Amino acid sequence: MGDRQDRVRSTQEKIKKGGPEKGHKKQLDASKLFVRDRLKLFFDREEIRTEFGLMARNWNEELAADGVVCGSGEISGRSVFFTASDYTVKAGSIGQYHGEKLIRAQEAAIRARRPILYLIDSSGARIEETGGHHVDKRGAGQLFYYHSIMSGSVPQVGVLYGTCFAGTAYTPVFCDLLIMMKDSSMAIASPRMVEMVIGQKTTPDELGGAKMHAEVSGSAHFIAESELDAAKIVKKIFSYLPDNSEEKPPRYPEEEPEISPDTLDEIIPPDANKPYSIQKLISAVVDRRSFLEVKEHYAKELAVGFARIKGQVVGIVANNPLYKGGAIFPESSDKGAEFVWLCDAYQIPLVYLVDTPGFMVGTQVERSAILKRGRKFIYATSSATVPRICVIVRKSYGAGIYAMSGPAYDPDVTLALPSAEIAVMGPEAAINAVYFNHLAQITDPEERAKVTTELKEQYRQGYDIFKLAGEMVVDELIDPSQMRNEISSYLELFAKKSIQLPPRRHSTII
Repeated sequence: MGDRQDRVRSTQEKIKKGGPEKGHKKQLDASKLFVRDRLKLFFDREEIRTEFGLMARNWNEELAADGVVCGSGEISGRSVFFTASDYTVKAGSIGQYHGEKLIRAQEAAIRARRPILYLIDSSGARIEETGGHHVDKRGAGQLFYYHSIMSGSVPQVGVLYGTCFAGTAYTPVFCDLLIMMKDSSMAIASPRMVEMVIGQKTTPDELGGAKMHAEVSGSAHFIAESELDAAKIVKKIFSYLPDNSEEKPPRYPEEEPEISPDTLDEIIPPDANKPYSIQKLISAVVDRRSFLEVKEHYAKELAVGFARIKGQVVGIVANNPLYKGGAIFPESSDKGAEFVWLCDAYQIPLVYLVDTPGFMVGTQVERSAILKRGRKFIYATSSATVPRICVIVRKSYGAGIYAMSGPAYDPDVTLALPSAEIAVMGPEAAINAVYFNHLAQITDPEERAKVTTELKEQYRQGYDIFKLAGEMVVDELIDPSQMRNEISSYLELFAKKSIQLPPRRHSTII
């Protein structure tokens, strides 16, 4: 018995050291942590709780655990499954048993109804292992099938550490939330393949670097400066998410806002066209340092992120007048729709802070499918069944209010600040549309300016917020300093909200 135990222990200890020396040197040269040291950054007590598949391919010393560590650990006392590439084993490439382990981790997360964390540092499929296991029914391709059916059921969070091309680049983008290391990259094909196929010369960073995916494609939700930074972001993400779609998000003790709510009236300029930072406004509403902005560097005209209001987790969707006047573009439509859908999947109430002139117009946005992508934002908001609170901060023009859960989109309450304006369009555009010919006939410039001013004032009277409150277009007209308290009260009031959408197999909007 002793000899058999010793053999098991010695074999496992050897496997836990990872791949061959050349693999460790390659990893060291890339300034990356060994996978088992990396895992210590994420889990309580710097230890994993369970590991399965350690003995995979144990007959080949160079393929320790077949290049991936899979198991479970605890993050702030909560169980999380994980898969973690071992770069020392053939650059983390996916072989037959590597793929099997990934799939088993996903199946375990589905059965246990627990979140799963993917630590991705893989060069792709192990090409030399050609054969059916890459495409057969139980092959590596099934990994993406499980990504798909897990979506919205249990949280999937990913961290990308290196270059990731071809098939393995799908795992990062299937994640609900993706953190890319600042020097990582991902693309559907490597620069060498790109040059071979279309003759274009490029670099990994230019093709699919973290900065590009954070600012241009919108595929990266966060950029991490270091491996420790990545672990901190992951831990913070899990502090907002439930274990699965049937549970509520975790609750935390209340903390006072970073900025006093009494200053809100000073933060919001009286001039409807003057920009300001929506993040500053958010800091006066949510608990101190609780706002985790998602896709901060992408489509900045819309700010989205997780926060807590008096300990209650919420999703914030806010127009940002500091960028493009807060207008909604195709990119911000995608950003808003995806975030709303994520929050609705995991029972996170939504708070909309509205200050937008509406959807952007022009040939460029039409060619970028503003209508088709804009409908996704409107659809996501319309279909979200979690508590929804709409706060009209300032401008709320045109179809922008549709995407931002305006009165017609069945929010649980519509609150308005004294600075709020709700109209089909702004006064300048409205007067130009309705009275263009009339004004053109006035030859005297001074007289034309006078008439224009009078018409604008008449138009403004039609959407005066006191008038709209009297007509019950909005439910409450509130003091800005009370916004936090009002939102919190309605969150508590609708905490048990339950509505059923009309029967259907699924929507045709995607």
